[in-house]
Amino acid sequence: MDPAVVRQFGITWTEVWLTVATATAIYVTMVVLSRVFGARQYLSSSGYDLAFVFGLGSLIGRVVLVRTTFTVAAVGLFTLFVLHAVFGWLHHHVPVVHRAIQNRPIVLCSRGHILDANLRRAHLSRVELYQQLRLQGRGSLDGVRAMLLERNGQISIIGDGERLDPEVFAELREREDL
Repeated sequence: MDPAVVRQFGITWTEVWLTVATATAIYVTMVVLSRVFGARQYLSSSGYDLAFVFGLGSLIGRVVLVRTTFTVAAVGLFTLFVLHAVFGWLHHHVPVVHRAIQNRPIVLCSRGHILDANLRRAHLSRVELYQQLRLQGRGSLDGVRAMLLERNGQISIIGDGERLDPEVFAELREREDL
């Protein structure tokens, strides 16, 4: 590449590939860590959750942007968008990838009884569960058939008396408890 072009854009081809490799590595690491630690990381319901998300963004930014020129930032951003699109396509079209990177919903409460082992697995406390109950306009577990931590980190509540379509709950490990 012409040295004048390198000076104008502030990046060499080696730096482009290093940025692509670093962005790819951090993206894959984030997917793996999200899988290991679960969807709870995305609830953002408290100050430390927000600190985690902001710190994560800052750390990823520092790792991906080996240098801080606009071109390096653009290459890193482009790489993350491409990776997100590729993983999105793989997630929807390749079942093995879907199972590998996607958390399953977790039953947190069944027929009015809190499942403490599942709360621990979801890295949630009873206090956080009660908060979600209140946020959805409920004052008690009476009338609650199930509370689920969904893939996206949100908690859903299924009321007593609702018909349960087996297909809707097929991915749950504890579906027989509902």
